[in-house]
Amino acid sequence: MTACINKTSLLGFLGDDPVRRETQGGGVIVSLRVATTEHWKGAGGERKSATEWHSVVIFNETQGKTAMSFLRKGSAVYVEGQLRYRKYAGRDHIERTVAEIVLPKFGGDLKLMDRRQDEAARNEPSGRDLAAGDDLDGDQVPF
Repeated sequence: MTACINKTSLLGFLGDDPVRRETQGGGVIVSLRVATTEHWKGAGGERKSATEWHSVVIFNETQGKTAMSFLRKGSAVYVEGQLRYRKYAGRDHIERTVAEIVLPKFGGDLKLMDRRQDEAARNEPSGRDLAAGDDLDGDQVPF
């Protein structure tokens, strides 16, 4: 028996804020546009780069909420999902095919890689800090 894997991993930056849409069945879909850039030196030693844009569609409710709450244009993100092709007809009635990385209802991975969010989380007092007796006003807990 041969095993098959359809898995795509991206580490890039959001080109715009996440977009939330509702399906007719009451489900929620979150869409992202992720840019990945490759850098290299050309034959003459000059630095070159190429940016690819990827469409990401999130059907997983928890990951969709995370994306809507914490991701903004320019945020660094790691996405792992399945590569799928979808056909649609545009306004001009010409059939087109689009490739998407899909995070299904059960599965896929979304990680926030933005350093700015990590620093903000570190600056907030944690439950461990409060339990040690340091609250926001600098008063000591009476036990």
